[in-house]
Amino acid sequence: MPTRTTIRILSSVLLALLAGCTSSTGTHTRVSTQSKPDQYIIALINGSPIMQAQIADDLKEQAGKSALIDLVLDYQLELELQKLNLQITPEDLDDEESNFVRTIADQSRQTQGYQLLDSFRSAKGLGPSRYPRLLRRNAILRKLTKDTAEPTPNEILLSKAIAFGPKHRVRMFVTQSHTNASALRDRIVNAPLETLRWAFADACSTNSIHPSAARGGLITGLSIHDPSYPLALSDAIKKLHPGELSKTIATDSGHTLIYLESITPAIHPTNEQLRFVHDQLRLRKQSAAMRKLAAELIEQADVIVMDRGLNWSWKNAR
Repeated sequence: MPTRTTIRILSSVLLALLAGCTSSTGTHTRVSTQSKPDQYIIALINGSPIMQAQIADDLKEQAGKSALIDLVLDYQLELELQKLNLQITPEDLDDEESNFVRTIADQSRQTQGYQLLDSFRSAKGLGPSRYPRLLRRNAILRKLTKDTAEPTPNEILLSKAIAFGPKHRVRMFVTQSHTNASALRDRIVNAPLETLRWAFADACSTNSIHPSAARGGLITGLSIHDPSYPLALSDAIKKLHPGELSKTIATDSGHTLIYLESITPAIHPTNEQLRFVHDQLRLRKQSAAMRKLAAELIEQADVIVMDRGLNWSWKNAR
Protein backbone atom coordinates (compact mmCIF):
# COMPACT_ATOMS: atom_id res chain seq x y z
CA MET A 1 0.00 0.00 0.00
CA PRO A 2 1.41 3.42 -0.93
CA THR A 3 2.31 5.79 1.86
CA ARG A 4 0.57 9.09 2.51
CA THR A 5 3.69 10.83 1.23
CA THR A 6 3.59 9.06 -2.13
CA ILE A 7 -0.09 9.80 -2.60
CA ARG A 8 0.56 13.46 -1.78
CA ILE A 9 3.16 13.39 -4.55
CA LEU A 10 0.59 11.71 -6.81
CA SER A 11 -1.96 14.44 -6.12
CA SER A 12 0.67 17.05 -6.93
CA VAL A 13 1.35 15.33 -10.23
CA LEU A 14 -2.36 15.47 -11.10
CA LEU A 15 -2.50 19.18 -10.36
CA ALA A 16 0.54 19.71 -12.55
CA LEU A 17 -1.14 17.76 -15.34
CA LEU A 18 -4.26 19.88 -15.06
CA ALA A 19 -2.11 23.01 -15.12
CA GLY A 20 -0.37 21.79 -18.27
CA CYS A 21 3.20 21.93 -16.93
CA THR A 22 4.28 18.33 -17.40
CA SER A 23 6.32 16.41 -19.91
CA SER A 24 6.09 12.65 -20.36
CA THR A 25 8.91 10.17 -20.39
CA GLY A 26 7.79 6.55 -20.84
CA THR A 27 5.24 5.74 -18.16
CA HIS A 28 6.50 8.35 -15.70
CA THR A 29 5.73 12.06 -15.47
CA ARG A 30 8.40 14.70 -15.03
CA VAL A 31 7.24 18.01 -13.57
CA SER A 32 9.02 21.15 -14.70
CA THR A 33 10.08 23.30 -11.77
CA GLN A 34 11.21 26.17 -14.00
CA SER A 35 7.88 27.13 -15.57
CA LYS A 36 4.95 29.16 -14.27
CA PRO A 37 1.93 27.29 -15.66
CA ASP A 38 -0.61 29.82 -14.41
CA GLN A 39 0.92 32.32 -16.86
CA TYR A 40 0.56 30.04 -19.91
CA ILE A 41 -1.81 31.30 -22.60
CA ILE A 42 -3.93 28.32 -23.62
CA ALA A 43 -6.46 30.05 -25.88
CA LEU A 44 -7.60 33.34 -27.34
CA ILE A 45 -11.22 34.51 -27.17
CA ASN A 46 -11.82 37.37 -29.60
CA GLY A 47 -8.12 38.07 -29.34
CA SER A 48 -8.07 38.13 -25.53
CA PRO A 49 -5.74 35.60 -23.86
CA ILE A 50 -7.05 32.86 -21.60
CA MET A 51 -4.55 31.64 -18.99
CA GLN A 52 -4.05 28.18 -17.51
CA ALA A 53 -5.20 29.39 -14.11
CA GLN A 54 -8.61 30.34 -15.52
CA ILE A 55 -9.44 26.79 -16.51
CA ALA A 56 -7.51 24.69 -14.00
CA ASP A 57 -10.05 24.90 -11.16
CA ASP A 58 -12.95 24.08 -13.47
CA LEU A 59 -11.09 21.06 -14.82
CA LYS A 60 -10.44 19.77 -11.30
CA GLU A 61 -14.11 20.04 -10.36
CA GLN A 62 -15.39 18.64 -13.65
CA ALA A 63 -13.03 15.70 -14.21
CA GLY A 64 -10.64 15.68 -11.26
CA LYS A 65 -11.95 12.50 -9.62
CA SER A 66 -11.80 10.51 -12.84
CA ALA A 67 -8.27 11.73 -13.58
CA LEU A 68 -7.08 11.02 -10.05
CA ILE A 69 -8.57 7.53 -10.08
CA ASP A 70 -6.68 6.81 -13.31
CA LEU A 71 -3.44 8.05 -11.75
CA VAL A 72 -3.96 6.06 -8.56
CA LEU A 73 -4.60 2.91 -10.58
CA ASP A 74 -1.58 3.55 -12.81
CA TYR A 75 0.59 3.99 -9.74
CA GLN A 76 -0.72 0.84 -8.06
CA LEU A 77 -0.31 -1.24 -11.22
CA GLU A 78 3.28 -0.15 -11.72
CA LEU A 79 4.00 -1.23 -8.14
CA GLU A 80 2.48 -4.65 -8.88
CA LEU A 81 4.64 -5.01 -11.99
CA GLN A 82 7.75 -4.21 -9.96
CA LYS A 83 6.84 -6.62 -7.18
CA LEU A 84 6.25 -9.48 -9.62
CA ASN A 85 9.19 -8.53 -11.88
CA LEU A 86 6.94 -8.41 -14.96
CA GLN A 87 7.35 -6.38 -18.14
CA ILE A 88 4.86 -4.90 -20.61
CA THR A 89 6.11 -5.27 -24.19
CA PRO A 90 5.10 -3.38 -27.34
CA GLU A 91 3.39 -6.61 -28.43
CA ASP A 92 1.25 -6.50 -25.28
CA LEU A 93 0.12 -2.99 -26.16
CA ASP A 94 -0.61 -3.97 -29.76
CA ASP A 95 -2.71 -6.90 -28.53
CA GLU A 96 -4.57 -4.59 -26.19
CA GLU A 97 -5.41 -2.19 -29.00
CA SER A 98 -6.60 -5.14 -31.11
CA ASN A 99 -8.87 -6.23 -28.25
CA PHE A 100 -10.11 -2.67 -27.94
CA VAL A 101 -10.91 -2.39 -31.64
CA ARG A 102 -12.58 -5.82 -31.69
CA THR A 103 -14.81 -4.79 -28.79
CA ILE A 104 -15.82 -1.59 -30.58
CA ALA A 105 -16.66 -3.56 -33.72
CA ASP A 106 -18.69 -6.14 -31.77
CA GLN A 107 -20.66 -3.52 -29.86
CA SER A 108 -21.41 -1.49 -32.98
CA ARG A 109 -22.07 -4.65 -35.03
CA GLN A 110 -19.73 -3.38 -37.71
CA THR A 111 -16.59 -5.02 -39.05
CA GLN A 112 -14.49 -1.89 -39.57
CA GLY A 113 -13.36 -1.44 -35.97
CA TYR A 114 -10.28 0.62 -36.78
CA GLN A 115 -12.37 3.06 -38.80
CA LEU A 116 -14.56 3.57 -35.72
CA LEU A 117 -11.65 3.93 -33.31
CA ASP A 118 -11.07 7.67 -33.84
CA SER A 119 -14.76 8.45 -33.34
CA PHE A 120 -14.88 6.29 -30.21
CA ARG A 121 -11.76 7.92 -28.77
CA SER A 122 -13.21 11.37 -29.39
CA ALA A 123 -16.48 10.43 -27.69
CA LYS A 124 -14.66 9.04 -24.64
CA GLY A 125 -12.02 11.76 -24.37
CA LEU A 126 -9.17 9.34 -25.09
CA GLY A 127 -6.58 11.70 -26.51
CA PRO A 128 -2.81 11.37 -27.02
CA SER A 129 -2.21 11.28 -23.25
CA ARG A 130 -5.06 9.13 -21.92
CA TYR A 131 -5.27 6.55 -24.72
CA PRO A 132 -1.72 5.11 -24.44
CA ARG A 133 -2.10 5.01 -20.68
CA LEU A 134 -5.41 3.15 -21.05
CA LEU A 135 -3.76 0.54 -23.27
CA ARG A 136 -0.89 0.07 -20.80
CA ARG A 137 -3.28 -0.06 -17.84
CA ASN A 138 -5.38 -2.75 -19.50
CA ALA A 139 -2.29 -4.68 -20.60
CA ILE A 140 -1.03 -4.78 -17.01
CA LEU A 141 -4.43 -5.80 -15.64
CA ARG A 142 -4.72 -8.53 -18.28
CA LYS A 143 -1.26 -9.87 -17.46
CA LEU A 144 -2.00 -9.89 -13.73
CA THR A 145 -5.31 -11.74 -14.18
CA LYS A 146 -4.43 -14.16 -16.98
CA ASP A 147 -4.49 -17.22 -14.69
CA THR A 148 -8.07 -16.52 -13.58
CA ALA A 149 -9.65 -16.30 -17.02
CA GLU A 150 -9.79 -19.94 -18.19
CA PRO A 151 -13.44 -21.08 -18.18
CA THR A 152 -14.48 -24.10 -16.13
CA PRO A 153 -16.15 -27.10 -17.82
CA ASN A 154 -19.54 -26.12 -16.38
CA GLU A 155 -19.15 -22.55 -17.66
CA ILE A 156 -18.29 -23.87 -21.12
CA LEU A 157 -21.37 -26.13 -21.15
CA LEU A 158 -23.60 -23.26 -20.05
CA SER A 159 -22.20 -20.89 -22.70
CA LYS A 160 -22.78 -23.54 -25.39
CA ALA A 161 -26.36 -24.07 -24.24
CA ILE A 162 -27.04 -20.33 -24.37
CA ALA A 163 -25.33 -19.81 -27.73
CA PHE A 164 -26.57 -22.86 -29.62
CA GLY A 165 -29.69 -24.03 -27.77
CA PRO A 166 -33.29 -23.13 -28.70
CA LYS A 167 -34.12 -19.42 -28.89
CA HIS A 168 -37.48 -18.07 -27.79
CA ARG A 169 -39.16 -15.01 -29.21
CA VAL A 170 -41.35 -13.63 -26.43
CA ARG A 171 -43.18 -10.54 -25.24
CA MET A 172 -42.81 -9.69 -21.57
CA PHE A 173 -45.11 -7.63 -19.36
CA VAL A 174 -43.99 -6.62 -15.85
CA THR A 175 -45.94 -4.70 -13.22
CA GLN A 176 -45.60 -4.14 -9.48
CA SER A 177 -49.30 -4.97 -8.99
CA HIS A 178 -50.46 -8.60 -8.92
CA THR A 179 -54.02 -7.34 -9.44
CA ASN A 180 -53.05 -5.48 -12.62
CA ALA A 181 -51.19 -8.51 -13.98
CA SER A 182 -54.15 -10.83 -13.28
CA ALA A 183 -56.63 -8.39 -14.82
CA LEU A 184 -54.50 -8.08 -17.95
CA ARG A 185 -54.20 -11.84 -18.26
CA ASP A 186 -57.96 -12.33 -17.95
CA ARG A 187 -58.55 -9.69 -20.62
CA ILE A 188 -55.93 -11.06 -23.02
CA VAL A 189 -56.87 -14.76 -22.83
CA ASN A 190 -60.48 -13.82 -23.61
CA ALA A 191 -59.50 -11.71 -26.63
CA PRO A 192 -59.99 -13.09 -30.15
CA LEU A 193 -57.06 -15.31 -31.14
CA GLU A 194 -56.10 -13.16 -34.12
CA THR A 195 -55.79 -10.02 -31.96
CA LEU A 196 -54.32 -11.58 -28.79
CA ARG A 197 -50.69 -10.99 -29.73
CA TRP A 198 -51.16 -7.32 -30.62
CA ALA A 199 -53.42 -6.63 -27.66
CA PHE A 200 -50.67 -7.96 -25.38
CA ALA A 201 -47.98 -5.96 -27.22
CA ASP A 202 -50.07 -2.79 -26.80
CA ALA A 203 -50.45 -3.47 -23.05
CA CYS A 204 -46.68 -3.94 -22.77
CA SER A 205 -46.04 -0.63 -24.53
CA THR A 206 -48.40 1.36 -22.34
CA ASN A 207 -48.20 -0.25 -18.89
CA SER A 208 -45.17 -2.54 -18.54
CA ILE A 209 -42.25 -1.36 -16.38
CA HIS A 210 -39.79 -3.70 -18.11
CA PRO A 211 -37.12 -2.10 -20.40
CA SER A 212 -38.65 -4.01 -23.32
CA ALA A 213 -41.83 -1.90 -23.09
CA ALA A 214 -40.55 0.44 -25.81
CA ARG A 215 -40.56 -2.56 -28.17
CA GLY A 216 -44.01 -3.76 -27.16
CA GLY A 217 -42.39 -6.15 -24.69
CA LEU A 218 -40.50 -7.94 -27.47
CA ILE A 219 -37.42 -9.99 -26.59
CA THR A 220 -35.81 -11.99 -29.38
CA GLY A 221 -33.33 -14.83 -28.97
CA LEU A 222 -34.13 -15.51 -25.31
CA SER A 223 -32.42 -18.63 -23.97
CA ILE A 224 -34.04 -20.46 -21.08
CA HIS A 225 -30.49 -21.38 -19.97
CA ASP A 226 -29.48 -17.75 -19.52
CA PRO A 227 -28.92 -17.21 -15.76
CA SER A 228 -29.65 -13.49 -16.10
CA TYR A 229 -33.34 -14.45 -16.26
CA PRO A 230 -35.08 -15.72 -13.10
CA LEU A 231 -35.48 -19.49 -12.88
CA ALA A 232 -39.25 -19.11 -12.44
CA LEU A 233 -39.38 -17.26 -15.75
CA SER A 234 -37.36 -19.91 -17.60
CA ASP A 235 -39.50 -22.70 -16.12
CA ALA A 236 -42.68 -20.93 -17.24
CA ILE A 237 -41.39 -20.47 -20.79
CA LYS A 238 -40.53 -24.18 -21.03
CA LYS A 239 -44.21 -25.04 -20.53
CA LEU A 240 -45.50 -22.68 -23.22
CA HIS A 241 -46.30 -23.40 -26.85
CA PRO A 242 -46.19 -20.62 -29.47
CA GLY A 243 -49.28 -18.45 -29.17
CA GLU A 244 -49.77 -19.14 -25.46
CA LEU A 245 -49.75 -16.72 -22.51
CA SER A 246 -48.19 -17.71 -19.21
CA LYS A 247 -49.74 -17.51 -15.79
CA THR A 248 -48.69 -14.61 -13.59
CA ILE A 249 -45.09 -15.18 -12.46
CA ALA A 250 -43.70 -13.57 -9.29
CA THR A 251 -40.11 -12.35 -9.76
CA ASP A 252 -37.82 -9.82 -8.06
CA SER A 253 -38.70 -7.35 -10.82
CA GLY A 254 -42.44 -7.66 -10.23
CA HIS A 255 -45.38 -9.70 -11.45
CA THR A 256 -44.68 -10.96 -14.96
CA LEU A 257 -46.61 -12.31 -17.93
CA ILE A 258 -44.93 -13.99 -20.90
CA TYR A 259 -46.42 -14.43 -24.35
CA LEU A 260 -44.47 -16.90 -26.50
CA GLU A 261 -44.46 -16.01 -30.19
CA SER A 262 -42.09 -18.61 -31.64
CA ILE A 263 -39.19 -20.99 -30.96
CA THR A 264 -36.07 -21.28 -33.12
CA PRO A 265 -34.61 -24.81 -32.83
CA ALA A 266 -31.13 -25.53 -31.49
CA ILE A 267 -28.25 -25.66 -33.95
CA HIS A 268 -25.23 -27.93 -34.31
CA PRO A 269 -22.22 -25.60 -34.04
CA THR A 270 -19.12 -25.80 -36.19
CA ASN A 271 -15.67 -26.00 -34.62
CA GLU A 272 -15.14 -22.34 -35.48
CA GLN A 273 -18.36 -21.37 -33.70
CA LEU A 274 -17.33 -23.38 -30.65
CA ARG A 275 -13.93 -21.69 -30.55
CA PHE A 276 -15.57 -18.27 -30.84
CA VAL A 277 -17.91 -18.95 -27.91
CA HIS A 278 -14.99 -20.24 -25.82
CA ASP A 279 -12.89 -17.16 -26.63
CA GLN A 280 -15.74 -14.80 -25.82
CA LEU A 281 -16.35 -16.55 -22.50
CA ARG A 282 -12.66 -16.32 -21.61
CA LEU A 283 -12.57 -12.60 -22.49
CA ARG A 284 -15.68 -11.91 -20.39
CA LYS A 285 -14.17 -13.73 -17.42
CA GLN A 286 -10.92 -11.86 -17.76
CA SER A 287 -12.67 -8.51 -18.12
CA ALA A 288 -14.57 -9.19 -14.90
CA ALA A 289 -11.34 -10.17 -13.14
CA MET A 290 -9.62 -7.03 -14.44
CA ARG A 291 -12.41 -4.78 -13.16
CA LYS A 292 -12.33 -6.52 -9.78
CA LEU A 293 -8.56 -6.17 -9.42
CA ALA A 294 -8.66 -2.51 -10.48
CA ALA A 295 -11.32 -1.76 -7.87
CA GLU A 296 -9.30 -3.55 -5.18
CA LEU A 297 -6.11 -1.67 -6.01
CA ILE A 298 -7.88 1.68 -5.95
CA GLU A 299 -9.54 0.81 -2.64
CA GLN A 300 -6.19 -0.14 -1.11
CA ALA A 301 -4.58 3.20 -1.97
CA ASP A 302 -4.30 5.76 0.83
CA VAL A 303 -5.36 8.89 -1.02
CA ILE A 304 -5.17 12.31 0.65
CA VAL A 305 -6.47 15.11 -1.57
CA MET A 306 -5.17 18.52 -0.58
CA ASP A 307 -6.43 20.75 -3.39
CA ARG A 308 -9.83 22.35 -2.75
CA GLY A 309 -11.34 21.86 -6.20
CA LEU A 310 -9.99 18.34 -6.59
CA ASN A 311 -11.16 17.42 -3.09
CA TRP A 312 -14.69 18.56 -4.00
CA SER A 313 -14.64 16.34 -7.08
CA TRP A 314 -13.19 13.39 -5.14
CA LYS A 315 -15.99 13.54 -2.59
CA ASN A 316 -18.92 14.48 -4.79
CA ALA A 317 -18.38 13.34 -8.38
CA ARG A 318 -19.98 10.07 -9.42
